[in-house]
Amino acid sequence: MINNKPIGIFDSGLGGLTVLKALSKELPNESFIFFGDTAHVPYGNKSKENIKIFSLAIIKFLLNYSVKMIVVACNTVSAVALSDIQKTINIPIIGVISPLKSYLKAHSRYKKIGIIGTENTIHSKAYSKIIHDYNSKIEIYSLACPLFVPIIEEGLENHKIAYIVAEKYLQPLLNKKLNLLILGCTHYPIIYKTIKSILPNKTIIIDSAIITAIEVKKYINNNNLSSEDQKQNIQAFVSDKPKQFKKNSAKFLGNQISAVQKADI
Repeated sequence: MINNKPIGIFDSGLGGLTVLKALSKELPNESFIFFGDTAHVPYGNKSKENIKIFSLAIIKFLLNYSVKMIVVACNTVSAVALSDIQKTINIPIIGVISPLKSYLKAHSRYKKIGIIGTENTIHSKAYSKIIHDYNSKIEIYSLACPLFVPIIEEGLENHKIAYIVAEKYLQPLLNKKLNLLILGCTHYPIIYKTIKSILPNKTIIIDSAIITAIEVKKYINNNNLSSEDQKQNIQAFVSDKPKQFKKNSAKFLGNQISAVQKADI
């Protein structure tokens, strides 16, 4: 069965564009509708109740565009609210944390894993649960890095302040001999080079956006949801500051989104 309806994607802000980029590469025949909740970014320090309210409002907006599935391109929402949200809608919805299961099955050599993310994501222990469900003997070291998102949203990812903050945050991990570091926030790939420069060379860094895109592609293929469209179309909406979002989209996607519209939720 062919399904030419678009895929909906949402995040608290710019970070979800890393997921959009990975999805557009893995699924060149699919079209996407992206929503960035720039009026409420960051989600990492918000209450679970507010995160659910924001998320459900965005999902309602996306459903008005007849999306065939929704990708939650936000680790915080995936960690603290997704299980509740999944009970309220009748189309497939995939977050950015659960795809880690498939990745670990394909890469069984890791014994020491680090996780960095927002305060809500880290405190939820969502990543730790998946890792220990797979292998309870893996050592896990988790760190909240709350300033990374505002630094990126303000366009300061290449400023020395980004390096100073990253060095401060990552210091406790430097002597842990990590095999793997999980970037537990979709914003964090934007400061990948800074993080990489601080960690030992042997530490592998994975981006949840990439493993999520692979999982979504697998789901679409296995459930006959593939599109036959030959031209990919991307629409973007934000809840605030569309001009700033459009300008900053280039550093996430490699090119600016042609049109970004403001939408109230």
